[in-house]
Amino acid sequence: MFALRPLTGAAKQAKQLLRQEPMQAQQKRCMSGGGDDGVHRVNWWDAPSNPDVWHKHHLAWITAGIYGTVAWAVTGGGKKEAAAK
Repeated sequence: MFALRPLTGAAKQAKQLLRQEPMQAQQKRCMSGGGDDGVHRVNWWDAPSNPDVWHKHHLAWITAGIYGTVAWAVTGGGKKEAAAK
């Protein structure tokens, strides 16, 4: 008796999705972080004077290196103290 009942709206949509081609049935990944921002990104050594087009992970490594260098310089820079006589 329940099998003869017509399909509801959600069930009809699910049935249509299963009939579609695999590419059409895939969910769009909106928040996956792989989106294109429209800027052609290059390696930093290809355009060293233009950080606007560098790859983002290059900017992260360069920034980490700068912070590390500043922290090293502020904490003494590896200088050894002379032994007191």
